[in-house]
Amino acid sequence: MAVPGLELVTEMETSAIASNRETKPLKVLIIEDHPDQRDLLAIVLQREGYQVATAANGVEALEQLERDDFQIVLSDIMMPKMDGFELIKNIRSNPALKAIYVILITARIQEGDRVRGLDLGADDYITKPFSFSELLARVRLTGLYNRRAMEEKFHDEFERAKRYNHALSVLILDIDNFKTINDTYGHHGGDTALIKIAEVLRGITRQSDFSARFGGEEFVLVLPETDQESALQVATKVHDEIRICRFGKPDRTFTLTVSIGVSSTSEKSYSDWRQMLDAADQALYLAKNRGKDRVEPWVAETIAEANLPPAHP
Repeated sequence: MAVPGLELVTEMETSAIASNRETKPLKVLIIEDHPDQRDLLAIVLQREGYQVATAANGVEALEQLERDDFQIVLSDIMMPKMDGFELIKNIRSNPALKAIYVILITARIQEGDRVRGLDLGADDYITKPFSFSELLARVRLTGLYNRRAMEEKFHDEFERAKRYNHALSVLILDIDNFKTINDTYGHHGGDTALIKIAEVLRGITRQSDFSARFGGEEFVLVLPETDQESALQVATKVHDEIRICRFGKPDRTFTLTVSIGVSSTSEKSYSDWRQMLDAADQALYLAKNRGKDRVEPWVAETIAEANLPPAHP
């Protein structure tokens, strides 16, 4: 059965899907008004081991979101009764739903829809037509905190560290030359790199640490009870581990490097978590300007001498 916007999964992709099953599947809500596409998406995700529910439009979706606990929403944009944009507004305005990871499905010709969706609070998007392996790559990225959940947890950890005078550190990691990777190996190559880096972060860090995908190719790692010296050791370990990884398909692998900025309350007193994140961002900007593929701590004298703005003004 051919369905517009979806490409058939190949035998090789099926094998790759089966070999990457999650031991603790997340719960996914699929919102799609086209019944065949909705059913196919549900079958693929269920085969992967995810718990799946479906809705035909945003109104039905909100009813289910209020009744049940979902970690991921996969929503088309163009739907009757309530479209994907209005759905995102409702999700992001509800404190109980703010941590849900929202992936939008958009048509390739509607670039403005993608930008608008991200501005409204979508965490990611996938463009039609797409293969099932690409869809699963996007969904697997949700193993980390999304940005809103990260900001809330970072705020809580910052206040706790401040209250008890404990050290807190944060890393911002950015993939070097990510556009070149996408241009050379395709977006699937870029997606698999993001997934592998997420796995590295989960594998290296402690249970008390938490990481999030912060932007297109950026990640944040928050380290409670950690001073700058220890944070730099973690950053170096992450940097070196990623450097030796092989990415891509078995017949066409590639390597990549990352730049990492580090800030810590053991080196400076911050007024809030945002100021601390900005400091790590400045250190990241310094790492980029010093040649990439390196770790840089926030040091007042170094930042002042470099006279660099934050990487994200």
